[in-house]
Amino acid sequence: MKNTLRTSFSAIHLFILVLFLSLFAPNKTLANPDSSILYAEITDAKIAYRVYGEGSPIILCTGYATNMDLWSNVFIEALQKHYQVIVFDYRGMGKSSNSGTSFTMASLAKDLSEFMEAIGIKEAHILGWSMGGYVAQMFAIQYPEKLKKLILYATDPGDGITINPSKEIIGILSSPKSSSLDLLKTLFPNDWLAKHPKPWLVLPHATEAYHPKTIGMEYEAVQKWLEPLGGSVGHLHQLKMPVLLICGNKDKVVPCQNSSILHDSIRSSTLINVYDSGHGMMYQIPSTFSSYVLAFLGDNREN
Repeated sequence: MKNTLRTSFSAIHLFILVLFLSLFAPNKTLANPDSSILYAEITDAKIAYRVYGEGSPIILCTGYATNMDLWSNVFIEALQKHYQVIVFDYRGMGKSSNSGTSFTMASLAKDLSEFMEAIGIKEAHILGWSMGGYVAQMFAIQYPEKLKKLILYATDPGDGITINPSKEIIGILSSPKSSSLDLLKTLFPNDWLAKHPKPWLVLPHATEAYHPKTIGMEYEAVQKWLEPLGGSVGHLHQLKMPVLLICGNKDKVVPCQNSSILHDSIRSSTLINVYDSGHGMMYQIPSTFSSYVLAFLGDNREN
């Protein structure tokens, strides 16, 4: 497919989708609902974050145009029994500030490195979902000494070789005529939706604000990632740490073939293609998703 198609798709995709997540979602709370929002100072920004549980830290990098309150509650509850789980907002998103400067996936990875230093973490596990997988890949390439294990969930390598979704899904995600339910359904496989006519019931309740200016910056950063030589492909062979690639075989948004491309480039990687699951795997089958992640990390053992 031509790069123009990738650009057209990325212009709208998860931004519209995420806006509707916050409208549909029921008011669910975590096992530790009193975890307060904390702040860390980095270069030209203040990063908002939350901490759940205790133990070896795992930091979660969220997707395009999303905030830290959109992680699956069930997933975080499972992780926090064994690990210190840290979720955060990228600069300019949610409750994080930004000086107004633009950024790239590499600079967001630098932000993550500075954030870890600011909160006193020398080494952590990193999990990146969708665009968060771009940030996680660049962090692994630039700061391997700070990374224990890497989990790349429903993401792609960029570089002009990313496999696009179907024309039907691109049409739904990019059309202003698409209904909110149509947009929401792109997260899940059709057969699962047939059994779950109210898919919003599995979603967390999103409360943080969305900032169009920052989302525009994220959009530009995504476009650069998808350009030839703009992603991670030429550097993935450098990765030595254990890497888990996990995707749904019915992912409509980021086809699972992209994880296979990453797998072919990362010698230390393990690929799990989860049957009958989609881009919203952590909402659709949170216990199964959690079990794969915990098994890879080693449950509550020190890693």
